Formats: sequence, C-alpha cells, structure tokens
Amino acid sequence: MSWSRHGDQDCLRLHGLASASRVEVRPASAATGTAPAMAGRLVRDGERGYFVPRFPFMAGTRYTVTVDGATVADLLRPVAPHPPAVEVAAIYPSAPVVPRNLLRCYVWFTAPMSEGCAASQLRLVDESGGAMAGALLSTEDELWDAERRRLTVLLDPARIKRGLLTHRQVGYPLRTGEPFRLVVEAGFRDSRGAPLRRGAQRRYEVGGDERRLVDPAGWSIAAPRGGTREPLRVAFDRPLDHGLLLRCLRVLDPAGRPVGGTVRVGAGERDWWLAPRRPWAAGPHRLGVDPVLEDVAGNSVTRVFDRDLTRPGLQTGTAAPIELPFQPAAS
Repeated sequence: MSWSRHGDQDCLRLHGLASASRVEVRPASAATGTAPAMAGRLVRDGERGYFVPRFPFMAGTRYTVTVDGATVADLLRPVAPHPPAVEVAAIYPSAPVVPRNLLRCYVWFTAPMSEGCAASQLRLVDESGGAMAGALLSTEDELWDAERRRLTVLLDPARIKRGLLTHRQVGYPLRTGEPFRLVVEAGFRDSRGAPLRRGAQRRYEVGGDERRLVDPAGWSIAAPRGGTREPLRVAFDRPLDHGLLLRCLRVLDPAGRPVGGTVRVGAGERDWWLAPRRPWAAGPHRLGVDPVLEDVAGNSVTRVFDRDLTRPGLQTGTAAPIELPFQPAAS
C-alpha cells in the first residue's frame, strides 16, 4: 500500500483486494473513536484499488486504512514543502455580547482549507482557558461553504432547545455573565496541508436569552437619494446571522428587477448596506426578505428556535416572502 496518483488527484493505492472488499480510511487520531470514514471513492483495477478522497489528504497526518473492518496499514502523509500563507479573515458574530442561547458562529479563512481539522483545532474555552466540553455539536461532516473558506460552527442544539433530554440534563452550552472565547489554533491546515500563519480567537460576553421572532416591520430603512449611487442602509433591532444576511435580502426596482451592487454587513451584524452599480431610479422600490433569515440565536421570521417543546402553542410567523417598501428621496 502506498501514496499514489489517480488522474490528477492524490490517492492511496492498495493491492490484493477482493472484488467485494470494503475499504475505509480515517485519520489515525479518529480511528478508535466514532468518527466516520473519509468521504471518497474506490476505483478498482483488477486486484488493485485506488482510494480517491473527496477532499485532499492533509500533510503531516497519519491515516489508518481498514479492509472489511481489519486494520491493514497506518500511513503518514508527507509534509508538503509549503510555508504558512493562510490566516483567519474573520470570526462571526462580531458583536462583543451574544445571547446565552447562541446557535452558531462562522470562521472565514483567506484561502481554501482542508477538511478534518475542526475537531482538534477549533474549540470554545472559558475565561481561564479551560475547554468547554460538549459545547459544540460533533458532526460527521464539517460544515464548509462550496469554496471551503467559511466554516459554520454549531453549538449543540440539543442543549439549547428547552424540553429536550440533553437540555434538561446539562443545560445551555453558555452561561449568562460568564465570558468565553472561540479559539482557532495555528495547526488548522489549508488545502495544501500547510498550517495557518497564526491562530486567532474572539472573546464574547454572554447576555440573556433571545427568544423573539425576527420581525422586519421593526427595521429602519435609510433611503438613498434618487439619481445617485449612495448606499441603501437597513438597520435591524438586534444582531442577525452573518451568513444568512449575505443571501436573504434583495432589493427590487420599480419594474420588479433586482438591483445589483455591492453588499456589506455592518459592525455587529446590526445593519446591511447595498451600494448599487447604477444610480437609483425614481419611484417605489422594495426590500425583499427571505423568511429563513435568522438572528444569532437561530430565531427566524417563521419560528423561535429556543422554544419549550413540552408546551403547546408554539410562536410562529409568516412563511411567505416579506417585502418592505421604500422610495429614493428627491435629489
């Protein structure tokens, strides 16, 4: 068994495989746990086989290979001669205070990353630096965007939703009044297998719970002047989810056509800006809101996330798209 290439992809080459053999590859650190096997495909060529991973192998990582459940090899992936070049670009939420029932965070990197590092290189710690065991949701697959530059980090929903057994047994992952930090270690590997230039972290204070529906009727729209390319600004009543803000709002012109331009999410995720590519037309415009938009606690336009599942009469809102009218001011 050896490292090899299949077409233009790195792979593991195996010999003497039976036609129905089941091959699984795992990072050696996860081989004795419950972590799933790496995603990939087995390409057969007679008694030879090529395991081609869905995401690249990580340099400096040892992999355990099993055939039909029996360990047959333990291979170290050579370290690529690449110097560290990637950094953490941002961590969200960016607001200094989050609710106790915070649902998710995002970590943005400056270039594509390798899969399989989050469990060992990303953690929540308390004010003294102690690990907050069980705070994050353990998932079979890491939650990356298509470019593998944005990682979604979920706090354990079963500890947040009231009425579930896990919530009753251990409570919320966070505690009001007890600060914590989200830490990204420098050992997180980029797509070439190189570590980060440096680690990163963000500190948060923990406030009370947020259990309200997202209500666009409470937002404030600062309309730009017609005939200009001034940005439209929409201010919210609380911090909203950064990832969803990038795709859940759009602006329609008087003819119902989308207004193209550059979108920016403001500090603390408390506002949203659109700088149009062309000057604003005269007449009524509309801000369209996808009802899946959520705040940082997972509450959306349609439902409250942190709700007591043992009680009837759950609070719900409209599932239909929402439109807020505005009109550029006269120049």
